[in-house]
Amino acid sequence: MPFAVIGSEKDVKTGDGRIVKGRQYSWGVAEVENEDHCDFKKLRSILIRTHMLDLIHTTEELHYEAYRAQQMETRKFGEARPRKLDNPKFKEEEEALRKRFTEQVKIEEQRFRQWEQKLIAERDRLNKDLEQTHAQIKQLETELEQMQGSAVRSHGRR
Repeated sequence: MPFAVIGSEKDVKTGDGRIVKGRQYSWGVAEVENEDHCDFKKLRSILIRTHMLDLIHTTEELHYEAYRAQQMETRKFGEARPRKLDNPKFKEEEEALRKRFTEQVKIEEQRFRQWEQKLIAERDRLNKDLEQTHAQIKQLETELEQMQGSAVRSHGRR
């Protein structure tokens, strides 16, 4: 049984105005998905129906078994599969990122320490001002008491 198979990735306009995948010829358009023009759908169906079981068995017996044997030869028992993250390129990038992160953390810590030192200096200055003000108040209270004491004495003499 002969089959007619055409293929195309181009969109063409049919005589009735539809846009379809197909080929433009001088006599008209051959449509890829039209079963009157192309037997690909029929051929695909026949091949899959008749050979699907063979495909499954072949895949399982040949390809999977070959993969399994290769893995068993190259890997030690219980060892994890090599990961893509163990790639030296990724290790270098990771190390560079770690260094950059560490540098940024150091910069921020230094900035924080400077800010903390400024706050401590400001606190010490304010405490000193407070102590001076408190000392002035004590001195003024003492002077006031002395004045009141001398005023009481001078009243008592009259």
